Amino acid sequence: MFQRKVLTIVIICLGLLGTSVLPSGANELGDAVQQQKDILNQKDQTRGKLNELTYTADKIKARMVQLETQIAAAQMLFEQKQAAYAQAQNQVLSAQKELDLKQKELEDRQVALGKRAKGIYESGQVSYLELLFQSVNLGDFITRMEYFAELVSNDRQLLTDIKSQKEQIVQKTNELMSKRDQAALLEKQAASVKTDLDKANAQQREALDENTKAQQVAYDNIERLESEANAWNDKIRKLQAAQAGRSGGVSGSITTWPVPGYYEISSPFGWRIHPITQKRSLHTGTDIAASSGTQITAAGAGVVIMAGWNTAYGNMTIIDHGKGISTLYGHQSALNVTEGQAVQANQVIGYVGSTGWSTGPHLHFEVRVSGNPTDPLQYVPN
Repeated sequence: MFQRKVLTIVIICLGLLGTSVLPSGANELGDAVQQQKDILNQKDQTRGKLNELTYTADKIKARMVQLETQIAAAQMLFEQKQAAYAQAQNQVLSAQKELDLKQKELEDRQVALGKRAKGIYESGQVSYLELLFQSVNLGDFITRMEYFAELVSNDRQLLTDIKSQKEQIVQKTNELMSKRDQAALLEKQAASVKTDLDKANAQQREALDENTKAQQVAYDNIERLESEANAWNDKIRKLQAAQAGRSGGVSGSITTWPVPGYYEISSPFGWRIHPITQKRSLHTGTDIAASSGTQITAAGAGVVIMAGWNTAYGNMTIIDHGKGISTLYGHQSALNVTEGQAVQANQVIGYVGSTGWSTGPHLHFEVRVSGNPTDPLQYVPN
């Protein structure tokens, strides 16, 4: 009797040990799936960053095109102002030369007139007597005197004209110098504008270079993450194969629609424009529209290998059905199972929600064969 009890206890213990192995393997598989999901999330984030960098690069390039157009216009304006200044400077130099010549002419005339006036002054009455004695008669004398008076008057008028011309040249020179100074200011302003534009363009070029480097880093990270995700996918397939070998009671089949009474497919399996990222990507499952809180049932018998939070899928459950087949249930409002738990087909495992990357209440339902996403409608009738 005692031996029979001991044997019964041993059998129960062995049974408990046997059932404890499955959750351990399930946890390992769940960890692998989570690792792959985390890597894929990192890849998505990096891809999003790359898209931002590409968008920024396009904006920088567009800005550089604008700047180059503005620089060309600024260069043309600068050259025009430079030519205008050079012309104004030449006009000032020409006017200054003209002024110098007129000043010399005035000085020469003043010297000549001074000498003539001095001679007349120094000769005094003698000159008048000489003119008187040299004159034939009084009329001749008066004529000679008028001639000398006219000569002196002409010299004085000439000096007056030269001074007037000089004043006009001085005024003209001042006006030209003012125009030259204005032209110099405009040239300086045009040069400053071009310098600022060149500086802005250089900054944009530097930003584009940094952006290009960042894009290359993103590309390298995406390639690395893809390689890591593929490695985890291989591990998941091996773990699923091992799990299938240990879970002899799991048939490896799924036949039940996961949201009873709700059959509207809001987004089928396949390539699409992602509603959140707005980028073309593979939709790895089928979205079934349903009210928030609607019951979600297992598509087949199996073992829960993951029940928890995922950035993209929100509250998520993964069930291993054996023979490399697993199902995933995403965006749940609440979970009703735990990792390592055995479930039956039609058993309630959670409730429809809109957690994670979701635009409204629905179930994201996936079927994976050896870790690879497959169209669920090939396995579960709608």
